[in-house]
Amino acid sequence: MNTVRVVMDSRAIDRALSRVAHEILERNKGTDDLVLIGVRSRGIHIAERLGRKIESIEGVSLPKGVIDIT
Repeated sequence: MNTVRVVMDSRAIDRALSRVAHEILERNKGTDDLVLIGVRSRGIHIAERLGRKIESIEGVSLPKGVIDIT
């Protein structure tokens, strides 16, 4: 029998990303000199989502980049 187990639903992921965004802002003391770099390929989506969260919190659009570690 195959059982599907959901670790985090979409609401839980959204809450976790909000917490991470707040933690980044707190540790960096704002958005000065802050850049988000997404590791290709799935990290790009996380960086973009964190960028949107930070923009909604601080009203600042952060520069974003991509790195390919292959």
